[in-house]
Amino acid sequence: MAFDLKIENDIALITFDDGKVNAVGFNLIEQFNKALDEAEQHANAVVFHGGEGKFCGGFDLSVMKSGDEEKQNKLVQAGADLIVRLYGYPLPVIVAAEGHSIALGAIMLMAADLRIGKDGGTKYGLNETAIGMVLPPFGMELAKARLSLTSQTEALLFSRIFEGKEAVKAGFLDAAVPQDQVLRTAMGYAEKLKMLPRAAFAESKIQLRKATIEKMKD
Repeated sequence: MAFDLKIENDIALITFDDGKVNAVGFNLIEQFNKALDEAEQHANAVVFHGGEGKFCGGFDLSVMKSGDEEKQNKLVQAGADLIVRLYGYPLPVIVAAEGHSIALGAIMLMAADLRIGKDGGTKYGLNETAIGMVLPPFGMELAKARLSLTSQTEALLFSRIFEGKEAVKAGFLDAAVPQDQVLRTAMGYAEKLKMLPRAAFAESKIQLRKATIEKMKD
């Protein structure tokens, strides 16, 4: 896993790229949290980028299919804690998702403040029902808060996977642009959002989201 944190002009760019689907395991979650700690100290906005043509395919299947229930539960809890942190993070969080964002990847999108994705040929969505799983409460509460009401049945019950403008309409993305413009567009928004008064932004975010955050923690 290539993981990089670069802070320039008050923007923290967090890039993670394992050359595959950017599966989330214990090590990546630890790196995310360390990067968020540093960004909180030295930046005014954060951009998550999954690398060229990628974002996140979900939890590490080597753990989730290992049969080790204790390890599985620990990974899901660590992932849940990260998502709750992102949703209430005191700085603007922008995602540049050039590639597929499924399961936990889609949940990461919903936890961010602004999501820029690709305009076609890339899948965004929650496939839990289709593979015989139930979305964990932290993901379900977040989905109810971030997805459009008219898309929740398709997204959560039917496991519909969305692309481009349909992903925007459903609420997984805020904008869908050509792949070579995804990161540039996200950084452009970060340049604007970093100017917001920090304390006011942080308090407003918590006031807006505290009810959902409490349900996610439960």
